[in-house]
Amino acid sequence: MFRNEALDLIVLLLVSLLLSIYLFFHMHVIAMDGAFQYIPMAKIFAGGSFRDAVTYSGQQPLFAFLVSLVSPWVGDFEWAARGVSSFFGILLILPVYALGKQVFDRRVAFLSCLFLVIHPYIRRFSADALKESTYLFFFAVAIWFTVRALQRERLYLFLFIPLLSGLAYLVRPDGAELFVAVLFYTLFIKRFSASGTKIKAILILILSSGFLFLPYLLYLRGTVGAWSLSKTKSIAAFIGLGLTMDRVPLVNEILFTFRYLVEEIQARLLPLFLFLMVVGFGKTFLSRFKKEESFLVVLWILHVAVLFLLIFNLTDWDADKASETSLFSGRHVLPLLLISIYWIAEGFVKTHQWVCARATTHGFLRRVEAGRRPALLWAALLILVLAVVLPKTLKPQRYEKLPEKWAGIWIKSQSGKGATIFTTQPRVAYYADGFCEYITSEDNKQDKIRAALGEKKTLYLVIQEEVTARSLGASVAAGNDFTEVMRYEKKGMEKIIIYRRTS
Repeated sequence: MFRNEALDLIVLLLVSLLLSIYLFFHMHVIAMDGAFQYIPMAKIFAGGSFRDAVTYSGQQPLFAFLVSLVSPWVGDFEWAARGVSSFFGILLILPVYALGKQVFDRRVAFLSCLFLVIHPYIRRFSADALKESTYLFFFAVAIWFTVRALQRERLYLFLFIPLLSGLAYLVRPDGAELFVAVLFYTLFIKRFSASGTKIKAILILILSSGFLFLPYLLYLRGTVGAWSLSKTKSIAAFIGLGLTMDRVPLVNEILFTFRYLVEEIQARLLPLFLFLMVVGFGKTFLSRFKKEESFLVVLWILHVAVLFLLIFNLTDWDADKASETSLFSGRHVLPLLLISIYWIAEGFVKTHQWVCARATTHGFLRRVEAGRRPALLWAALLILVLAVVLPKTLKPQRYEKLPEKWAGIWIKSQSGKGATIFTTQPRVAYYADGFCEYITSEDNKQDKIRAALGEKKTLYLVIQEEVTARSLGASVAAGNDFTEVMRYEKKGMEKIIIYRRTS
């Protein structure tokens, strides 16, 4: 942290920019969601068919729309999507810093941004064709503006809270959490200095949110057939209504969900940051929360409740056990990191104070001038955090999946665009600029594959040579209708085999 606040922001933005550039060129293969949801949606937007784009998939439309706006300037939709992610990932510093300074102080604001900048998952997703950094930016802006409105108590500011939370909502349905949190906080916790202001603020929030949210919610109701926050999950299903009775005992479900949630939080926040968060939150809890910090606590608790419900209702239960919660992703936990980052910074400050208080008893530190001791310990602790976190942040992503990209590019060079490809690895079809017919290791009968390939008039079958696909590969290789034409295998990477139909 520097004496000049502008220098603080310049350093943070520069570090964020350098890490984004590094990971941009070390994100070797596109994410599945980016390839088959966001980019196809963006292409429809770019073609001018807005209604078709909005109805294309279960995703919220704003990220894909932004990608469509950038794509003409870049010339490639994948690079456009990654550019949008990187742009908002870098700008995320600004609302996070402003909120930290407003609720806490400059020191916490600087540390919060620094820890967010170097966090492996934040940086990783900001270099990928994913919507997480875009969502976190709008979410952070909405939180900052909400806290500002609560502090100033000017009614006209409450008009804009639903608008900003609506922007976050149009990237991810989780954005609706902010409106729920501010409504609850205003109704039950916030004490206004002027009588009658609370009722007016609540009415403004409800009326303005109804004006902004209701048209899209009505559209979703017409599309899904039930009240829903997105096209993939109705509100009733989300809160667990209509559950079947042939599930495992409720106590087991709750215990499984709680354990799964704790594991995800620990994995995504990182153990070191989780420890600092507990220290920082404990410190602020014992010394009473700062003004409007309690709003962040409400939002934190609400998001934990939402995560619990997501895991609980996205888990496929049967009579014996819980199967994989395939629709839940660690990306859902990232907003919790954004809220928690201030207590992580507070925990770092508290740890530094604790170390400084005991430094006089250490033989080496007693010889250091008292005035220089805090700065030396500050630097040492910061270097320790960087040493633990940065190796994870700088790790190249999906290097092992490069053969999928190479296979797709090879097929495109042989057959041009538009080829239909039967494959166990859908990204091959994406890089071939073709159509994917996804097959699994269960589809391992040669007759079934031959019939499907003939029906689709498909030339190529691409599989990954691993335990789950070896029976499929052996079946194909044994037939006379398929010939292996290319194989990609390199140490530390997947083994991808391309077969071509000969008849």
